[in-house]
Amino acid sequence: MSFIEIQGFDPQSASLYVFIFTILVVWLILVFYSYKKYGTKKTIRFFLPMMIAALFLEATAVSSGRYDYPGYLFYFSVIGGSVPLIIILGWSANLFLFLNMSKQFVTNWYRKHNLITIVIVSLFTGLFGVCLDVLEDPIAHHNNWWLWTGSPAGATFYSVPLSNFFDWFIILFYMALATQLIDRSGYSENRKLLISFFSISFIGVAIYATHILFTELILFLAVI
Repeated sequence: MSFIEIQGFDPQSASLYVFIFTILVVWLILVFYSYKKYGTKKTIRFFLPMMIAALFLEATAVSSGRYDYPGYLFYFSVIGGSVPLIIILGWSANLFLFLNMSKQFVTNWYRKHNLITIVIVSLFTGLFGVCLDVLEDPIAHHNNWWLWTGSPAGATFYSVPLSNFFDWFIILFYMALATQLIDRSGYSENRKLLISFFSISFIGVAIYATHILFTELILFLAVI
């Protein structure tokens, strides 16, 4: 199995074309906007770490049999799971878009620039992401853009495990938190970029630890 896979593009629904095209256009617009406003290095820092984190998080879920992505053309394959390129791009677009939306929203009523601001912005980044996923995931599952195998506790929303929405929240929350902390540090842009890549492993540990705790809580409540 190679790192980059090209499979036959045979979607079960024509809507997959629309989904892929929409995500690609949104991603290109946001990257161009970031490049014009922040420059090359910041744009790389805002998008690439999330893409790397998304690749490993998604590949882990796919390899564990939690869900699958049939019918796409370009895949990245790591640790036994294949993830479509467009999904990785989508995660980075989500982080950049919702983080900036949250900054604008929070600063309208909380004008202090401190650690509390960073946490609040991160919380809203996760919440905005969940709002999107509540709409997107049921549609995606219905149209076979990705296929779920169920949740450990059997709790679902339109065939989507409820734990998935929590996972969306914690992924965006931790990534938004790290992005802001690094961005506000006094380091040079080159060092910030380096720290961003090193921080991915620590963020991954935090995400998985939080996911396991939440899963165990669901299982505990299910047997009560």
